[in-house]
Amino acid sequence: MPRRDFFSFCTTLRPIELKALGELSHVRHLRKSELIYTTGDLAEEIYSVNRGVVEVIQLIPGESDERSFVTRGDIFGVADALGKTARATSARAQETCSLQCFNRDNFVAISQRVPSFLLFLCEQMALRLHQVRAGKSSAGPQKLSGSLANFDLITVHQTIISSGQTGELEVLNDHNERMATFFFQSGALRSGQFQQLTGEEAFWQLFLSDDIPGSFSFASGVQPITECLQSVEINQSPNDMLITAMRYRDEFHNLRKTAPDPNALLQRLAPAFEWPRDAEPELKPLAEKIWNYTDDRRFTTNELFRQNAVCELKIYQVVSELLQIGQIATVHPTTQPQLQPQPQLAKAS
Repeated sequence: MPRRDFFSFCTTLRPIELKALGELSHVRHLRKSELIYTTGDLAEEIYSVNRGVVEVIQLIPGESDERSFVTRGDIFGVADALGKTARATSARAQETCSLQCFNRDNFVAISQRVPSFLLFLCEQMALRLHQVRAGKSSAGPQKLSGSLANFDLITVHQTIISSGQTGELEVLNDHNERMATFFFQSGALRSGQFQQLTGEEAFWQLFLSDDIPGSFSFASGVQPITECLQSVEINQSPNDMLITAMRYRDEFHNLRKTAPDPNALLQRLAPAFEWPRDAEPELKPLAEKIWNYTDDRRFTTNELFRQNAVCELKIYQVVSELLQIGQIATVHPTTQPQLQPQPQLAKAS
């Protein structure tokens, strides 16, 4: 059964029906960590997430609490509210949230003015029942998912970190093909892979990549790392990783403003490799590797990125430095730069 979120459902309604839903519901704004309801409360409302992330917690005696997350467009609190029973779970705002709230007192009016809304709620409950039968309850795998078009990856990582979750985060392109996988243990990033990059370099590249199309999903629970994830362990603090990733992203955006087009042809200009004393020393090994790779052939920045297991920022930093000191130059496809002449030894008289 295909999943249809609340916003997709709203696109099927007539303007008069949309107006009725607005009149028969209200918006509730919540601060981070603010409770929406707690276990045992009488269920009076159904909720749709307009913005933010909501954590739903189910207490299981003698076991660890089961936590799931709902995001923009998701409906929650349906079964309890329709049955007018006590809440079986608790819910709280994982971050600043905005909810559309539908009170039981308005259900009859909604059914009269927007008949398809109750059918939509039935679809939601049927989908969850199907997931339970398939062993994929809302508290099992796929606890957090959404479109990258309306969900920030920083928020995704902060949600996983702050909730102390263990599991895998997958990033899929718009063809539903895996682009990246990251494994978290108790909220700490432990390994990752993004295209040809692994470990920390994969994490840096994820945040350097603008406007990634597609979606993400986080499967919670202790589980082995998928076969595609070939990475050394990451030991940095997860919050420090995020801070560094944001700094790298800002540096990368600034550097690209002055860098040549990544597909522009480049070629060696100097006869021998040099690395300035005031340049970043940790980039010198990468610069030497790039120098040896390029030899006397033309190349592009994009090509260097594909050939080296480091994030784009470091490739751009090395290329920028080599351009600045005249080690390499941008060339026109129809021209050939001349190497600087080798110094001549004085002849003995």
